[in-house]
Amino acid sequence: MADEQPQMNDTTDKMFYGMPLTDIPNLFQTPPIQSDMHDIHDVGHTFMIKPFKYDSLNPDREPEPIHGMNNYHDIWDDNHVRLPCSLFNLTNDGRPRWPIIQNALTQLKQKCNEKIATANDIKLAIEESNETSFKIGCLEQVLYQAYSADQRAYFMSFILPNMISLALEVGYVCSQSPPLLHIEKNGSVTMSQRQFNRKIGNKHHTYQSLNFIYLLQSGSPWKIEKLKCILHYFQRISEDMPKGVLTFRRFALPNEWIPKWTESQAPLCKIHMRKDQTIEDMHGFLQVDFANEFIGGGVMNEGIVQEEIRFTICTEMLVSVFICEVMLPHECILLIGCEQFVSYSGYATTFKFKDNFIDKAPKDSWGRKLSHVVAMDAIYYMNPLDQYIFENMRRELIKAFTCFRIPKSMEKFMFGVATGNWGCGAFNGDKQLKGIIYQ
Repeated sequence: MADEQPQMNDTTDKMFYGMPLTDIPNLFQTPPIQSDMHDIHDVGHTFMIKPFKYDSLNPDREPEPIHGMNNYHDIWDDNHVRLPCSLFNLTNDGRPRWPIIQNALTQLKQKCNEKIATANDIKLAIEESNETSFKIGCLEQVLYQAYSADQRAYFMSFILPNMISLALEVGYVCSQSPPLLHIEKNGSVTMSQRQFNRKIGNKHHTYQSLNFIYLLQSGSPWKIEKLKCILHYFQRISEDMPKGVLTFRRFALPNEWIPKWTESQAPLCKIHMRKDQTIEDMHGFLQVDFANEFIGGGVMNEGIVQEEIRFTICTEMLVSVFICEVMLPHECILLIGCEQFVSYSGYATTFKFKDNFIDKAPKDSWGRKLSHVVAMDAIYYMNPLDQYIFENMRRELIKAFTCFRIPKSMEKFMFGVATGNWGCGAFNGDKQLKGIIYQ
């Protein structure tokens, strides 16, 4: 490939290596035919909504919670997300916490409506709800330095009270807690976009932390830019609540499905290579998230490389952070239907919120955006030479096969994979070796 000359794409006037992009199967060209929701009898697939079928002629029709509105089924155990409205959510001295949260948020909302709310009022409401001191230096910088006076007033008088309403309605809209997707177990969760924005995270040593405490604290300039992206998401849903559907799926490859690599006669696949676009620009392909084994990586703190950026601009991906346990070498996580709300510029320390983004991806019959992302974690090599050890190469092969394997139900609807230098930055991977493993 190193000796191959770049070609010119007649339609985009861009340089690329390999085969033309138009020769790679695309999800937009042949959308997969989905079974109706009521025909899905997989015990590992939890639906948070009633059976729903998207109608392009009636795009504003919205999925309903599985048990209906205002009919919350309380679950508080190690197999489900622990929602704040649960009767089992208690303070340190044994009092129900939800009434305390409701009171704190209601008072804050009243101040917003009276146009007298300040950042300190936000801080006090959070502290009262959590029974702990809280620092919000990053939020203060966004409100009082990054935002104009008009933007700040709009946030305080419109966006923030809407965020509070979303939080207070969690039991009305969710109707039950979503299950946790544990290691070694195949499982899926399907929910509405409306249900996503009412959830908070779990705390467990094998789960990533979805806690805004670190993001709101003072930090780097790029941390401020991340917070601006997430606040923009809340602006978008306050102005026009999305009415689509999301699915999060965990898959563990059975040991007996691992190919016998030395006996394989399969040729290397053809590829298209270019430098002028990002993975999220490759619409209609299976897009790779260069994931941490704890999905989301440092998205709620200082991290801001490929995975954290994707989760910041596609905010709904954050739900995977608190429902998915740490990934094992033979596991992957699929995120289906997550919408992009923000455009950005830069990367890592140069990352910046750029503008609003309108995601024009079409929807499937379930109402999910035709956006399929697979989270795959690579090995971190303190010594780069270790990646050439057979067992390490085998591990990466198994991970790639797990992520790119086409289920039998989808064989007629194959589509290409959009990826890049997986594990070749801070994890010290060899780009050429990873390129061969991909194929």
